[in-house]
Amino acid sequence: MKPLPIGTMQVEVYNIEESPLHQIVKKLIYKKILDLEPYNFNYVYGSSSDLAKKIYGPYASPGFQEREVYDSNERDKKQKEIRETMVWSDPKVKILTDYISEESKSNDRIYESNPFGHNSGKAVTYIPLKSYKDKVFPEFSFFLDGLPIIPDITLMDDKGKPETIIEILYTSLPKAEKLIKYIESDLNVIFVFADQAIKTLSMDMACRRDYFKFPIREAWLKDTPIKEKVSRAVNILLQKKLKADEFIISKNIIKNTQYDPNNKWKKDRMNIGLRFQTDRREKDLSHDMILMKETSCLIILLRYMKKHAQENKMIIPVFKEERRRGS
Repeated sequence: MKPLPIGTMQVEVYNIEESPLHQIVKKLIYKKILDLEPYNFNYVYGSSSDLAKKIYGPYASPGFQEREVYDSNERDKKQKEIRETMVWSDPKVKILTDYISEESKSNDRIYESNPFGHNSGKAVTYIPLKSYKDKVFPEFSFFLDGLPIIPDITLMDDKGKPETIIEILYTSLPKAEKLIKYIESDLNVIFVFADQAIKTLSMDMACRRDYFKFPIREAWLKDTPIKEKVSRAVNILLQKKLKADEFIISKNIIKNTQYDPNNKWKKDRMNIGLRFQTDRREKDLSHDMILMKETSCLIILLRYMKKHAQENKMIIPVFKEERRRGS
């Protein structure tokens, strides 16, 4: 295939609103989505599966009891040609995107705790696959249930309405009010940490790739259960409690172990706590949280979770993730 044309990037320095790293990661992801093509996701193993037969036709690899029609070299060459010449208007693209869309729901349900795993946080799970020419915008401003927001990147649906948003995080974390609006919305939401994503993004922008991915730290689909959305949002707020390559396996809302109603110095303090397990250790945040105020983003989210659980008559008003695959 011909290489994509070389582009240029303008980065502002001494910008108090955005660091150079934040700008670079935002522009690389924007460009990656803008240049999305079927070749980035249409790789189908040449087995005898029904999907392979729909895509490759007679050039799909034969089943165990099927007669060999083409030798392997000719078959591989033809499959490669089919993948490289596929365009958005090709009927086979609709077959692929429908298949991937159904698969994405399953991938979201078995959400992996480890964001550094090879198959975790796939972009094809959280970004609807289509041409994004005139449908992807950096710094697009709109109202979300009355709250004005400006996500770093906004992807539109076919009617021109926001469908997926991407937040690039580096020097600061989102406020609880914005997170709750995202949780209650019908948007697909993706969070990327700039310092964790830059290396992979830089390498992937060197040439065309037969996959579509970038380092996603946390994400959810519009149909992901609210309990799970809150759990992943809390993971974002706990990033400063983690080491660079550490990740959370499970967490549980608890009564603050430092709370003492009989102690005049503690009786008016925070009575809610959080205990979480990472891939390396267990951590009780009671000591930190007893000093927090009700306006703390973490406290607001945990209170929101308990209220949601009680309103929906859940048996236990806490959340706890099971150990995921790959952890």
